[in-house]
Amino acid sequence: MPLLLVLCLLFALTVPAVYAEPSQSTTNTEIKGDVLYWEEQELIVKDMSGRQTRLRVTGDTKIQGVSGRLKTGDKITAQVTPEGQALSITLQIPDSGPVPPPVR
Repeated sequence: MPLLLVLCLLFALTVPAVYAEPSQSTTNTEIKGDVLYWEEQELIVKDMSGRQTRLRVTGDTKIQGVSGRLKTGDKITAQVTPEGQALSITLQIPDSGPVPPPVR
């Protein structure tokens, strides 16, 4: 009888693991590129390799460095979920180079 109880418990613990769905990657990716245009709630970005990516922008998306709406040509860095939702978008200010000496 104890052997039967042990077998039942062992079976009960292994069956859910066998039928569980494999976990999908939950790693967010970083995309750097230029804003091409808006299409409804999606921001179309051309990354450094020339590939176009659609970022779904929602009310939960944190947009930093811009006071209004992003526009064509803006350089951005975005944190994106595997499903394409933008978690955060940061406007990248281009490096203006060395500071010139003061004029006397």
